[in-house]
Amino acid sequence: MESNCTDILFARQPIFDGNNKLYGYELLYRNLHPDAAIFEDGNKASSELLINYCGGILNDEEAPYVKVFINLTRRLLLSDFFLPVHPSRLVVEIVEDTFIDKLLLDRIKQLRQKGFQFALDDYAFDNSFDELLPLLDYIKIDLMITDKDELKSQMQRLEHDVLVNLEQRPSFLAEKVETQAIHEFCRDIGFELFQGYFLEKPQLVYGKKISNSSEIALQIVAQLQDPEITIDALSHSISRDTNLSYQILKIINSPLCRLPRKVNSLKEAVVFLGLNQIKKWSMAMVLAGNSGSSTELFRILLTRARACEIFAENKGYENPDSFFTVGLFSAIDAVMMADKKWLIEKLDLAEDINRAILKEEGKKGEVLKYVMALEMGNWEMSQKMSDEDNIELFSAHEHAINWANQLCKMI
Repeated sequence: MESNCTDILFARQPIFDGNNKLYGYELLYRNLHPDAAIFEDGNKASSELLINYCGGILNDEEAPYVKVFINLTRRLLLSDFFLPVHPSRLVVEIVEDTFIDKLLLDRIKQLRQKGFQFALDDYAFDNSFDELLPLLDYIKIDLMITDKDELKSQMQRLEHDVLVNLEQRPSFLAEKVETQAIHEFCRDIGFELFQGYFLEKPQLVYGKKISNSSEIALQIVAQLQDPEITIDALSHSISRDTNLSYQILKIINSPLCRLPRKVNSLKEAVVFLGLNQIKKWSMAMVLAGNSGSSTELFRILLTRARACEIFAENKGYENPDSFFTVGLFSAIDAVMMADKKWLIEKLDLAEDINRAILKEEGKKGEVLKYVMALEMGNWEMSQKMSDEDNIELFSAHEHAINWANQLCKMI
C-alpha cells in the first residue's frame, strides 16, 4: 500500500477466547480523536464506520480472517445499508438503548436466515430484552457497569430461567477485562470470550478513505458487471443514484438515441436500448458523477472505450462490449483517486479484463494498447499493425471522438 494512505479509518479491539486465541475484532468509530469515539449522530457514525471498513483501502491487508463485531443503530438495522458485508464475517451488535418491537425482531429473524449473527451490547440482565435473547449469538457484559458480586448469580439465574430452554445458547463475552484476576474470575463463572485492556487495547487502523458516494458508485458499477443481470435488477441498481437515473433518461430522450417516442422510466429505457447499451452509459456516468476529475478526462476515457469497442466489433471479436469496459476502466485510478489494483479487485471483473486493464495482456489488452498509442501519437506501435488494422483503428477512433463529444455534452 502506498505510504500516503494515512487516514484513520477506525479502531479495532481484539476479542479472545478462553485460550487467549484471537476470535474476532470489535470495530470502533474514530474521527475527531484517535483515542475516543466522538460523535453526535449514531446513524452517521455507524454508516461511516461501515463505509471505511468495506470501502477503505487498508494498510494492514494481512489482518486475519476473523469475526467482526460492529454496533448498528435501529435505523440501520431496518435498512439494507450494511448488507454488502458478507454474513459469515459480521456480528451485529445491538446497543442497550435500542427500542425492541415486533418490527425489529422480524427484521433480525430475516437477517439471521441470511447468515448474520447478533450480539446484545452492555446487557444488564434487564427482562425487557427477553424476546430478543432467543435470537442472539452473543451476550456482551460490561464489567465496569455490572455488579461483580451479583454477576455469577445473575448469570446462573439467566441460564436456568431462559437460556436452558433455547435451541441455541448464546456465548457470554466479557468487556472491560482490566486485570488478570478479573479475567480468571470471568472464565470461572462461564464467560467464553474476553475483551479489555488486560488483553489488548484498541488499535488504530490507517488507510485511505473512500467517500460515501464513491463507495456506492463502485457497488453500482460492480453490479453492472454481472452478465446475468436482469432488466428489473439493472433498473433498481441505477435508481439508487437519483442523478444517474435523471441523466440516463435525459440521454435516452435526446436526439442521440433517435427513439420513436419519449421514454418515461428506467425499465422502458433498458427495454428500448438493451442491457449492454444502458450498462455502458451507466458505468460512464456513475464514475463521472462521483469523481473530482475533469470532464476532459472522461472525454478521453469515453473515446478510448468506444474506440476499443468499435475496433473489436469490426474485427468480429466476441463480446465487444467488454472491450468498452477495458477502455473505460483503464484510468479508473485517476477517476476515483485510489489504487488501480484495489479498485479493479472491488469490481470483480472477469480475469481477462483484469489482465487487460492492469497489464495490457491478452487480446483486449492489445487493443487497449493500440488505441492508447494512437491517442499519444505513438506511430512506432502502429507499424506493428497491418495496414487494414491501422485503417480500422483510425476509423474507430474518429467515430468514438464524435460519440464521446455528444455524450459529454449531457453528462
